[in-house]
Amino acid sequence: MKTLSVNMETTERRSEMKKLLVTVAAVAVLVLACGCIQDPSGEVSDSENIQTLLRYNGYVSMSPLDAEGESGGDGKDYEFPEHWWRELNTESSLEIIHENDPEMGICTVTVVRNLDADFNIDTTHEGILNPGIKSINDIRTRRVIVERTGNEDASFGGWVLTHITPAEYSLNSGITQEVFIQSMKIYEGDELTWECDSQDTFYSIEDGLPVLVPGTLIRLEVEVLHTNPQYTPAYYVYAHGPCPIWPRHWMNDDGLWGDRTADDGIYSYEWYVEASSQHWFIAADIIDADTMLDEEEEDYDSGAWGILALSS
Repeated sequence: MKTLSVNMETTERRSEMKKLLVTVAAVAVLVLACGCIQDPSGEVSDSENIQTLLRYNGYVSMSPLDAEGESGGDGKDYEFPEHWWRELNTESSLEIIHENDPEMGICTVTVVRNLDADFNIDTTHEGILNPGIKSINDIRTRRVIVERTGNEDASFGGWVLTHITPAEYSLNSGITQEVFIQSMKIYEGDELTWECDSQDTFYSIEDGLPVLVPGTLIRLEVEVLHTNPQYTPAYYVYAHGPCPIWPRHWMNDDGLWGDRTADDGIYSYEWYVEASSQHWFIAADIIDADTMLDEEEEDYDSGAWGILALSS
C-alpha cells in the first residue's frame, strides 16, 4: 500500500508539472505573438532604424492634396465646375519597402501610402453650394535613399536621409488612369532653378531641392499627357501649395497669367513667394475633363507629382 501511495503521489506531481509547463508555454507563445518579448541583446536592426527615421520625416511626407482654391479661369467660365475640392477620409500608415539589404550601408527604399477621400463637385452654377460626391482611392509613392554614417550611437543607428524622388499620385480604384504629369519645372523669374522629367529622379536633400525666397517671382511649368482624350478641353491642370491661405490654383496654357506661349502644351502658374517659417509641398495635378462634367458618375481620374520646396 505504501508503494502504491508513493507512486500515485508521484504520478499526480508529474501531471501537475505537465499542466504547469503547458500553461507556461502557452503564455510564452502569447507574449511572443503580442511582441512583448524583445531581443535580449536590446539591439535595434538597421531595418527598424530606417523605418523609424522615415515614418515621421517631413521630407518623406506626401500631401493628400485636399486644399481648397480656385476652380478655374475667372470663376465664371462654364467650362469649369462652380466648386470642387477633395476631402480626406482615411490614410494608411506608411509602407516601407527596402530595395536592397541595408547591410551595404546605403539603401534605396520605396515609400507607399494609400488614401481614401471624397471628390466634392458642384457643376450647377446657381450660386448655391450643393456638391455631389465621387470616390477617390489613390496610392502615393516615392523613393528615397538612406545612408549609414558609421556612428551607430547616433540617432536612428547612424542612418540619415540623403535623397528623395518626387511623390507620384496614381489611381488605386480599379479605374484605368488616362491622365499623367510628364514634367515639372520651377523658374525664378526667367531662370530655371529646378526641373524633373521622371518621377524616378533622385534629388539631394542637401542641395537638390527647389528653394523659394520670399518676395521673388516664381513660375511652375508642367507638361501633361492624356492617353484617351474625349472632350475639349480634355483635362484641367492645377498647382497645389504655393500660397498658404489659398493654396490651389488653376494652371493655364493661354499665354496669360505667367504662361509664356499659348497652346504650346506647357501649363503655367506664377506667384510671388510669401514669407513662411515652413517648407512648401508643391504639386502639379491633372484631372480628366470627364471627371468634371457631372456630379454622380464614379469616374474620378487624376494624377499628380509633388516635391518639397524649401523656404529660404
